[in-house]
Amino acid sequence: MSLKDLDLKNAYDSDSDDILDDFYIPVLSNSVKYKRLAGFFSSSSLAVAAKGISKFISNGGHMELICSAKLRKSDVEAIKEAHENPTKVIERIILEDLDSLEDEFIRDHVRALGWMIANNTLEIKVAVVTDENITPMDEEKIEKYGIFHQKVGVLEDENGDNIAFSGSDNESATAWEENIEEFKVFRSWIEGERPYLIADSEKFKKFWNDDARRTKVIDVPTAVKKKLIEMAPDNIDELKLEKWLKKRIEKKKKIIKLWEYQNQAITNWINNDRKGIFEMATGTGKTFAALGGLKKVMEGEKILVTVIACPYDHLIKQWMDDINEFGMTYDTTVADSSNPGWKDKLADSLLDIKNGVNEKLIVLTTHATFPTDDFIKIIRIPNEKLFLIVDEVHGIGAPERKKGLIEDYHFRLGLSATPKRWFDLEGTEKLFDYFGGTVFEFSLKDAINTINPITGKTYLVPYEYRPFFVELTEEELEKYEKESEKIAKSYYRSKNDEEKERWFSLLCFKRQEIIKNAINKYDAFNRILNETDEIKHWLVYCSPEQIGRIQDILNERGIVQHKFTMDEGTKPEKRYNGYSEREFLLQKFAEGTYQALVAMGCLDEGVDVPPAKTAIMLASTGNPKQYIQRRGRVLRRFSGKEKAIIYDIIVVPTLSGAISNDFLELERKILKKELKRYREFASIALNSTECLNKIYIIEKKFKV
Repeated sequence: MSLKDLDLKNAYDSDSDDILDDFYIPVLSNSVKYKRLAGFFSSSSLAVAAKGISKFISNGGHMELICSAKLRKSDVEAIKEAHENPTKVIERIILEDLDSLEDEFIRDHVRALGWMIANNTLEIKVAVVTDENITPMDEEKIEKYGIFHQKVGVLEDENGDNIAFSGSDNESATAWEENIEEFKVFRSWIEGERPYLIADSEKFKKFWNDDARRTKVIDVPTAVKKKLIEMAPDNIDELKLEKWLKKRIEKKKKIIKLWEYQNQAITNWINNDRKGIFEMATGTGKTFAALGGLKKVMEGEKILVTVIACPYDHLIKQWMDDINEFGMTYDTTVADSSNPGWKDKLADSLLDIKNGVNEKLIVLTTHATFPTDDFIKIIRIPNEKLFLIVDEVHGIGAPERKKGLIEDYHFRLGLSATPKRWFDLEGTEKLFDYFGGTVFEFSLKDAINTINPITGKTYLVPYEYRPFFVELTEEELEKYEKESEKIAKSYYRSKNDEEKERWFSLLCFKRQEIIKNAINKYDAFNRILNETDEIKHWLVYCSPEQIGRIQDILNERGIVQHKFTMDEGTKPEKRYNGYSEREFLLQKFAEGTYQALVAMGCLDEGVDVPPAKTAIMLASTGNPKQYIQRRGRVLRRFSGKEKAIIYDIIVVPTLSGAISNDFLELERKILKKELKRYREFASIALNSTECLNKIYIIEKKFKV
């Protein structure tokens, strides 16, 4: 995203605008250069000048800051009498201020600026305002005559686009929430605003180069610079500046109002000894329901450590955003491979709990880290009550991950639209035994048919289901028959139903490996493109072998697309304006810059893509979890989205050629199994009658 992409107003007034959220954070998050003409040089003015700067720092942004010297009358007299030179006076005043920092908000932001100085991303200068006799003026006179009172900021993004803002905002600590800020905004790409932007830029340049009349601009005193660097953390992440945004949310008393069924889920879970699984359709608010349950437990427990385990590390960021939005301000720490040194940081946080320094902690981790010996050993440090929340809980039933399900967790909550594991009865039983079974269910059918009383619309959008039936080519069929012949013979030689089921599962797997890349699927994909007038917010699900070909087809038609796989980065990068590559792609997709995302695997679960309204399923593992999760990706409510469309490309048996009766019987059995999915999709679709009629024709043709 760039400055041009922001929806900026021409003027802001803190009496009616949320200036931090609506202006400072967006513009700083998308800038790489920031020039700021601020108020009096003090720790509080430094802190407020840094508000919203967290993303700017992660962008590797460079800042130039000018503050006015805050001289008392006695200081001016000392300068007049030549007892002290101006630089020494300024040095003394600022050091006294920095030595007496008590406010944590001010201290954290001053330390952040110190870190920027240490890393050569911030330069500070001091403006000494003088009278007609070139004598420094004290703060009272400066305020009285309004000299150096107007504030100016100039920002630049990586594309070279600029904005400037100027007005009467007061750079003091109280301006964070209480003082009135008013300023105008000028953009370089708008012809009528450019002259004003140039004027503000020139004003800053004039002061920076010490060319202003009646103002002497000097470099910040060396001792002050040294002091700020001494105050700086070794790692900027130690400051967790985002917590001040959370505090702000708490101060504004933002309240998330849960839906009736979410409250019912929480009640059921509490009544089940605070254990259980929420089996809720994708997009129906499992996360907020879980946070509602967490809030209830937090209120009742003096000391509590909560572990939230997510399938992938990029979903941790999503959970953190939801925690912030929910208004929770408890300390959080990320414990996974994306956070170097997480073991030491987690151990330190838990020792704070054990020693009474802190009472509540939220630990965010991944399914991969959660069951490791190191994580389990560290999480036991405080010997206090533990609460485990597992997102997409079906993933924890795998043999290597079940080790994380230790008895130390007093409270347990699993979340999933599909908690039962595919062909893993043992893993499913372990999950249900450990978590206490499903305590609340809200199906997809419920979600697209139940009216939300707040919005007057269903919780999820309804959808049209459009299946395309294709057959294997002769070459594919020959390969399939050859690979399947031995399995088919073994199937019929089986001595019991359990053995038969095992061979049948293997046959289904072999068939799936071939049909997922069937050549005729590309023809079906082209037919879908031909019948579509507008291509926007599409998710195309492919196999690894298909993704290149599908991208080529879209490119040939001039459709702007990008792949979305496990290869895209999850760490913030400067080239993506401080976002991770995945966050950047999803943002561009939401804006419509990318018309389609060609996805493989990692868009199956967890990732929020509310703008998506069309899904095309070219390849599937056959696992019900996968296709249910994929269907749910396009059903979330989003502005202007009233329905979704799901295209499903299904391979049906080929009746041509010499096929043995035994083999054909197995094919029919497989088709019957796959039509179960088709029926499930069709039964609650807007065009269910049409879809079910197609099923009847297929069933009649293949005698299933």
